Amino acid sequence: MTAQGSSASDGAGLGTAAVDDDPQVQAVLAARAKMARLLAAPTPFATDDGSADPAVTAALEATDLPRHEYLDRLWAALAGSRVIVPVAAHAVHAPSQVDGPTRLAGPAVAEREVGGATVPAHEVHTADAAQDAATLAVDLPDGHIALPVFTSAAAMSAWRSDVRPVPIEPERAAQVAVEHTDQLWVLDPGTLDLRLPRPAVVALAGGEGWVPSWRSEAIQDEATAQLLAVDGVTGVAFEPGETAELRVFIRIDASGGMPAVAASLEACQHVMVNPAWGELIDTVELCPVPA
Repeated sequence: MTAQGSSASDGAGLGTAAVDDDPQVQAVLAARAKMARLLAAPTPFATDDGSADPAVTAALEATDLPRHEYLDRLWAALAGSRVIVPVAAHAVHAPSQVDGPTRLAGPAVAEREVGGATVPAHEVHTADAAQDAATLAVDLPDGHIALPVFTSAAAMSAWRSDVRPVPIEPERAAQVAVEHTDQLWVLDPGTLDLRLPRPAVVALAGGEGWVPSWRSEAIQDEATAQLLAVDGVTGVAFEPGETAELRVFIRIDASGGMPAVAASLEACQHVMVNPAWGELIDTVELCPVPA
């Protein structure tokens, strides 16, 4: 009887060893231990109730301002606040495209049997909530990918009910957007759907102030030098755009006829679509002015 009991015990021990040695089991256990450490660690957001920052709300409600002033004030409010990013209960995979700026996760992977034990077959979250949020990046209508960032837990719940809100510093959320998306945020997708300009996100990621191109003499001086080098261009001026970040007025010598004007304008377009402007100017509107 004793020998038989030992045999049964040994069999159970082998099953437990098989479970303990399985890489996915180890990953799940490591994730649980990491989460326990994170929950025990002090956080500046321990008393955060998920409400929107009043300064951010005020900036969002100032819709009577011109677009460039609205974004300028909103960026300043966001930089001085905290933001909320979504973290899924399970790692996402096989994203599915839907109408509008949302990317939905595929179904959770089913549980599986390992050595007689049931193990949830999902990937493990990282210790960085913002990096986890990058797996929920949203597809914008123009084809770019942006990090979903929320002003409140309520706004996030309106977007998706199967994710949990995690408050983080805006600088960290911007860094992840720069590393894992097209350097863009979409603020409150599903309700507001506001795209924060790429240069604003890049500046925030670097802990720097954002100087929009319509206010930056350095950017305008460089753009002017490059545009004046184009044959036929005799003058350049700038102002904030109504739908784009920057409106560029280009005075073109029309004495050579419309073919020459068209050639000059095409050359100017090539100058301004150079990827080198990507972190300095978000979008540009060219306005030719025949001389």
